[in-house]
Amino acid sequence: MSTDSIVGAMAGMAMDRTQMGIQTAMIRQEVKADQQLVDLLAGAARAAPAPGTGLVVDKTA
Repeated sequence: MSTDSIVGAMAGMAMDRTQMGIQTAMIRQEVKADQQLVDLLAGAARAAPAPGTGLVVDKTA
């Protein structure tokens, strides 16, 4: 292998590593956003009154 081919291979590997890092960061952000949504929905579900103990429904409205 010549020096040029080794340098080219190393540059390609560095580019691949950079792209993998960017993809990993994007996936982490998506997971974080999904977890925030799950936490929001779980909090709303926990805050809801138990069945049969909620406010009276005005059926004449």
